[in-house]
Amino acid sequence: MSTLKLNLLFSVTLACALGLVAVPAEARRPFEDTDLFTGHSIRQSSKDRKIAAGINIHAAPVPFVARKALKDVVSATKSVYPDGEALLSVLEKSDAGKVNGLAAAKNVDGTKKQLRDDLKAANVTPTATQTKAIDNISASNIEQVEAITAVAMGQGSDGAFVFGLEPWAEYNAGLWDITAALPVAGFRSADGSSFSIGNLNVDARVGSRKSLIGAGGLYLPLAIGWTGGLSLYLPTGTQEANRVALSNVLVLPKYLHEYLTVQPYGIFGAEALIFAVQLRLEYTHMLAVRGNPAFDNVGYLNWAASLVTRAWLVDLVAEFDGLKEAYNAPAMNDIFATLGGRLSLGPVRLGMAARMPITTPSATASERSFGVSFANVAKFNLLLQGFLTF
Repeated sequence: MSTLKLNLLFSVTLACALGLVAVPAEARRPFEDTDLFTGHSIRQSSKDRKIAAGINIHAAPVPFVARKALKDVVSATKSVYPDGEALLSVLEKSDAGKVNGLAAAKNVDGTKKQLRDDLKAANVTPTATQTKAIDNISASNIEQVEAITAVAMGQGSDGAFVFGLEPWAEYNAGLWDITAALPVAGFRSADGSSFSIGNLNVDARVGSRKSLIGAGGLYLPLAIGWTGGLSLYLPTGTQEANRVALSNVLVLPKYLHEYLTVQPYGIFGAEALIFAVQLRLEYTHMLAVRGNPAFDNVGYLNWAASLVTRAWLVDLVAEFDGLKEAYNAPAMNDIFATLGGRLSLGPVRLGMAARMPITTPSATASERSFGVSFANVAKFNLLLQGFLTF
């Protein structure tokens, strides 16, 4: 009798679970609300989303260095070491930590050699002013060099954080859709907050979804889909925006103001019951059109795999993103994990996630690749997402 009761209880529980699982699958069209926190996702049906607008936010507690702090230390050391400002331009292409360690040990020759070697490794020919700044380092001003490099490393900037604000709008025409976004780089420290414009992004894509159709036109919980698109990042950003790049290397084209970027991509998706899996491969080509970055052309691949669990009002999202250097991008060889959730309330979508590197990124490689210095690679990014769909 006990065994019969257990079997009956198991059968009822299983039936209820399957019934609950089936409800959201039948109520939604294929890949509805399978947006991701990072990168592109399978495009939505125009029946679900004709117009959408929202904002993505990413923030990271990294010890970036405010320009005011750099100016203050250069001014404070000017009477003994008047080449401080030129030294800063050298440190942007150097490993400031190693230089600081040598300066702290009063190793004058080692400090000079490190600076020269770093410039050479970055394929940078020093200007006459930069050469003078290195040559003039001596036992009488090595302490001033130590002070400048300490600030460049981010010492004394505890509690500072960088963040990106990415407002966007989308129009879905049915066979294709287009999205435009204008990122804003933000900086918060003891000196206050400041903002800089990033690179205008326009994305166009096409795609299709296929699903089994049941009686009465209900969608059964099994579907496949594909999307192909092209993103274009115009160099509208400011130099300050570059400094948000290291906090989130997955969005470099949005903030590096020297580059015009073209990014073709393809996505394949499969959906079963409440689970939607997406695989993405994209190629990023960055062409220098202004400034003096380390490389005129940069290329790298981005692969991604994601799982969206569509659980009624809350969708759970897990993403893995990998970067692979094609050429001139030694910083782009890492893997990241993103975990989060999104709440759906009518036309409103609100999401929160955390991103962490699985591998160990190299700040020095990033600096030498893109000329981004005075910052550290973030070990944690908080991601917020909010948008309206119509």
